Amino acid sequence: MRWIFFVSIFAAYFGANIYLLFRGLHSLPQGVYRTVFAITVCFLALIFLAGMFFENKFPVRITSAIQHIGGTWLISLVYLVPIVLIIDIVCLINRYFPFLPGFLTVNPQTAGLYAFFSVAGILALILIFGTVKFNSPSVIKSDFKTSKQLRKVPKIVLASDLHLGYVNGSRKLNDFVELINSQNPDIVLLCGDIFDRSTRPLESKNMLAKLREINAPLGVYAVPGNHEYYGDREKAFRYLSETFILLRDSVVMPSEDIYIVGRDDRTNRNRKPLNEIMQGIDHNRLIILLDHQPQHLEEAMNAGVDFQFSGHTHDGQIWPVSYITGKLYEKSYGYLKKGNTQYYITSGLGIWGAHLRIGTRSEILVLENYTDTQQ
Repeated sequence: MRWIFFVSIFAAYFGANIYLLFRGLHSLPQGVYRTVFAITVCFLALIFLAGMFFENKFPVRITSAIQHIGGTWLISLVYLVPIVLIIDIVCLINRYFPFLPGFLTVNPQTAGLYAFFSVAGILALILIFGTVKFNSPSVIKSDFKTSKQLRKVPKIVLASDLHLGYVNGSRKLNDFVELINSQNPDIVLLCGDIFDRSTRPLESKNMLAKLREINAPLGVYAVPGNHEYYGDREKAFRYLSETFILLRDSVVMPSEDIYIVGRDDRTNRNRKPLNEIMQGIDHNRLIILLDHQPQHLEEAMNAGVDFQFSGHTHDGQIWPVSYITGKLYEKSYGYLKKGNTQYYITSGLGIWGAHLRIGTRSEILVLENYTDTQQ
């Protein structure tokens, strides 16, 4: 079944590119314009595939540029295909029920140019907006509350889905670390997909040293995500364990009143059941669960977890994908309460594919004053 899914995805990708190629050629006058356009579309279509399948075959900087361009083109298709399709439908309706202004129908070639550059302008505005949105991450102050009392209430910062690699490189990592440290956290929680796939750009750009600059007196705790499994997983896990306190089906106590339970990603089909991981835990203390993918949320409720934090969905990253993720998950973004368990599914600090957020936001979550202090 898996191969059917991937064949369908690639068929849709090539179909979208071919459709845009022929519609663009039809809109442009013969000569150099058509030639340049055809070369550009073919180049963009192939460069995305090159970035996906040959990322470790080129120098790091070249691969980074290839993946930026290819990822931006992939997202552009999400908007270009519907826009062009709407134009085609309008033209088809106008053929049988004329309603468009005469200046658009008298000279089809001029009308085609108007349509071509209008679509290009709309896409440019969307991409500019998405870039600004991604580069303006939000700091979310949570409404989490628990009746459990703590001797001290540490300030907690949650970040997820940094996707460090070729697209989110050392410059973006500097921004991530600066934003996290600016909150003066006592505890930092990293909820998976810290690395994207390949660890090569981490090594070449010394990103692990920068990650160690995240400052939290009570510790920085991380769980794996599915992307840690996509490349050299053993190397990824080693880097995580050398840089943070890595939790894979394990429990730690950063303070005398708090447990942090970290689950391995569900990509590992042999990960332990939550009840087994939590055996022996004192439920009078605050229990925080990190689980990258927000699947089977009832498990945390049944196990007596107080707070669960997840990521993975990116809130779809771009609209209308955000609508689709909202249908795929019980909760794909934001706050949820089930029984006595409170959940937050974060849209993540980083992204996948391109530096674009359209209809969603990049964010970190800050928890403070979430319980009363014991007298």
